[in-house]
Formats: sequence, C-alpha cells, structure tokens
Amino acid sequence: MIGFAYFDTDAFHLIGKTFAIQGLPAELRERMLLSPITFLEAFSQLTLSDNAEILRHIQAIHNWVNPKKAGLLPHPDAAIAKIGFQKTPEADGFTARVEERINLCLNTNSPKEFRTAASELMNALGKMKHRAAQDFTRLADIYRREPHAGDKFSEGWLYGIARRATVDPNARPLAEVVSALSAYYEFEEERIKLAAHDPHYEPDQNDIIDSQQLVYLGDPVLHFLTCDGGYCKRVRKSEQAARIHKVSHEELGDVRRVEAIMRHVTEFRT
Repeated sequence: MIGFAYFDTDAFHLIGKTFAIQGLPAELRERMLLSPITFLEAFSQLTLSDNAEILRHIQAIHNWVNPKKAGLLPHPDAAIAKIGFQKTPEADGFTARVEERINLCLNTNSPKEFRTAASELMNALGKMKHRAAQDFTRLADIYRREPHAGDKFSEGWLYGIARRATVDPNARPLAEVVSALSAYYEFEEERIKLAAHDPHYEPDQNDIIDSQQLVYLGDPVLHFLTCDGGYCKRVRKSEQAARIHKVSHEELGDVRRVEAIMRHVTEFRT
C-alpha cells in the first residue's frame, strides 16, 4: 500500500524554498497532499510584509505536487466526522473555496491581490482558534476537578469534537472514536494534563489549531511531516505515532534528502 505525505506550515515553507526551481519526480508528486490547515495558515500570512516570499513558497506547489490535481485533505471537522464517527459530512463548499484560492495563488505574481482575501481567512482562522481554545479550557477544567476520572475527560472530548463535526456523539462507541483518532486524542490529553497542573497555563492558539493536523492520521495511508518535536513528545502510545515524522530544517533544505525522505515515508507497504 502506497503512503501519502502532508506537512505542517513550517515544513511547507521550507519545501517551498527548496523546490522553488527544481521539482520532485512525477511519481512522488502523486503522493504529496496539502493540509487545509497548513494552506490556510500560509495563505493568511500574505497579509505580512514579506508576503512576496510567502507567495513564492505557495507557488512552488507546482514543483512538488501534481500541478493538474493538487490533493487537498478535507476540513479537519469533516475528517473527524468521517474517520471518528464514520459519518459522511455534509458538503459545505470548503474544499472548492480553498482550491479556488490555491489556483489564484498559482496564477498571479502580485501578493497585493490577496490582501483582502488573506485578511478574511486570517479572521476565519482566528475564530477557529478561539473556538478550539474554549474547548481546551473546558476540558482542562474537567481534568482539574477530577484528574483521575478518565472517562469523564474522554466523554468531554467526544462531545466537543462531535459538536464541531455536527454529528451525534452517540453515533459510535466512545472507545472506537478514541481509537480511530488516537494520535489526536493523546496529544490533546497530554496538553490538558499540562494545563491542569499549571493554574497559570495559557494555551497557545497556534498550538491548539495545529493539533488538529493529527486528525488525518486516522487514515492509515497518511504520514505527517513536521519540524516541531512537540508532536512526537506528546504522542507515544498511539500506533499512529509511527506516522508522525520529525524532520529537520537541514533535511528539508536539500533536494536529494527531501526526495529520499519522501520515498522512505511513502514506500510500498503491505
């Protein structure tokens, strides 16, 4: 079974620099996917002063994914519905809107054209982060009150993600949902424990939204590449941990090393 790779925002930018001119071999491009969280974070950064460089990183997608069919992963809430609860999410036009933004980025040389759209996406991301922070605070409060009541924490987590995915929390047994999204669950639980034991802990909203990258690992063919060692430190028990790959800036800065990593990560497995 061939695997597929997706990246966090830092890795996305580094690959964009590395493949600004050169490209991955065609067969590897077919195995590269785009996380909507990553793309939305990169796109929203077009509001920054160095937006011309950021646009070049985005446009480098031409060189490392299939330029005729960039594989875009679903919204994380849709992935939760499908992977966690085995429910088909309702079409909301999200994928079409993101694909439209990707095509616009690939066919312009002026980042100024995207300032308004990028600002809108940045506001949308801000709302996602705020909602995630509220869920995080609610779960931390549950854990503070009853640190040994694992079932209550799990149930609180379940109801939170079910609400986001707009599905019935009872659509699937709790244990099966936790197992299907085990990397995401473990990461969240570890962060909650840290917050529960530190009354002054303030959740990093970037960290909160980035944790949702792990939702996709419920699909056994997907591999997540990141420069952030925090993922591997927090996810150790889940069998999905083996598909979180910590890579260095140096590795992603070299064309040959990137190609070797991608071949190894996505190699044929039975």
